[in-house]
Amino acid sequence: MLEVRSGAGAGRFSDDDKQLLASYAGQAALALERARLAAEASRADALAQSDELKSSLLAAVSHDLRTPLAVIKASATSMLDPAVDWQPDARREFLEAIDEETDRLTLMVENLLDLSRIEAGVLRPDRGWYDLNDPINRVVRRVAARGAESGHRIVVEIGDEPEVRSFDEVEITQVLTNLVENALKHTPAGTTITISTDARDDEIVIRVHDDGPGIASHQLPHLFDAFYRGDGTDRTPGSGIGLAIARGIVEAHGGRIWVESAPRHGTTFGFSLPVVDHEGPQA
Repeated sequence: MLEVRSGAGAGRFSDDDKQLLASYAGQAALALERARLAAEASRADALAQSDELKSSLLAAVSHDLRTPLAVIKASATSMLDPAVDWQPDARREFLEAIDEETDRLTLMVENLLDLSRIEAGVLRPDRGWYDLNDPINRVVRRVAARGAESGHRIVVEIGDEPEVRSFDEVEITQVLTNLVENALKHTPAGTTITISTDARDDEIVIRVHDDGPGIASHQLPHLFDAFYRGDGTDRTPGSGIGLAIARGIVEAHGGRIWVESAPRHGTTFGFSLPVVDHEGPQA
């Protein structure tokens, strides 16, 4: 409802006044209608994105959890079979398979939980003072078996001196794990994966480089999008959320993440962590 009153002693509205006011009222009504439609479209778009995210999550969970669960179930069932007297080497092989697939499941669940926190905007790093060499070495130990099995060589190029920085150790370990596992999945056997650091005055840069086939330029802008799968990766295990998780964690630390690649020249994923003192980031 729009109500217009004239000032005291101004008299009645003339026909021209009424026509002008009607025009103003019509324009106001159109503006309000456009605002209402825009708000409805925004809500519809948000719901569509939410549905798309739920569908993608469901597809990722149903596809990527099936394989490790099948391996764990088959290994446990085999060891529990009373009709077979398994030799120690065979039992150890089953246990190693269970251990490896359990680690894969744990990483998937952590990624999904972090993705939900990133989407909700509630990811908050639990910062502490750590030696950056520790998460790097932990990741190398974690993926060493997979690297040896796939014929990859993992090289670490960091200084001997401690690089004590303020960051969330668990989350940065996850970023490095996602980047290294991404390189393991998408490069041929026999290639080298190099983890290196570059300390600067205002930030420290960590790079994960592989000498694989590289990535086409048209794919690079989309690599950090959730659920994006590059060309030719349909048969490669993965849900397409690892790089999106890495971006969310790094940005929550106030850093940046990027990729440099070209066909037949390898790929480098790099991310930075700002140098902070006890009161916050340095200028």
